[in-house]
Amino acid sequence: MRRSTNRRIRMAAIAAAAVTVSVVSVPVSASAAGVIATRDPGSQSGAAAVAVREGKEEVLTVAEDVELAAAGYGKPVSRDTVMTRAKDWFNRNVPYDDTSSAWDVNEGKRYRQDCSGFVSMAWKLRTSKTTRTLDQVSHVINWNDLLRGDALVHYDDHAVLFDKWVDADTKADFWVYEESNPTNDMNHRKINVRDIRNDGFKPYRYDGIRK
Repeated sequence: MRRSTNRRIRMAAIAAAAVTVSVVSVPVSASAAGVIATRDPGSQSGAAAVAVREGKEEVLTVAEDVELAAAGYGKPVSRDTVMTRAKDWFNRNVPYDDTSSAWDVNEGKRYRQDCSGFVSMAWKLRTSKTTRTLDQVSHVINWNDLLRGDALVHYDDHAVLFDKWVDADTKADFWVYEESNPTNDMNHRKINVRDIRNDGFKPYRYDGIRK
């Protein structure tokens, strides 16, 4: 897909973002516990499967924030834990739905079922961030420094979770996990560095991630 086409799709995506939700009170859809779908992770080209819309960041009460902090949410987390959490949503094929929320692996918290909600879940944050607020808990890194559990984020568009390099020597392509869009739901696929850079994505590292 050429950059001009990507740009037109993103504009349509932003225009569709009128739906607002409160994730704290929204139940998970009945299909969230669905089985693994048959997916070809190499079937999509280009940088990102564009998310159609994204919900707003939830607001916690003081009591909820304290309870989640006591349970370890929003605290330092290992890369192993991040990837275990990400693979849980992938294995369950949690459907893309920015009006619903789904449990994390230990059923300690529900997260919004869109691209940034997925990254927030993997990072074990206390709220489901948006693509515009993930940078509140993370910082930009060099492309060559990407490690599993880092993220690629486009401010107005999409976010994916870095899994591994296809070739650690060339670092030309890499695998990601993502809550893709309402058509594809969870994906594990390859992305080309040059493509995703040209599409305006930046590599981010969660401030609380540990080895």
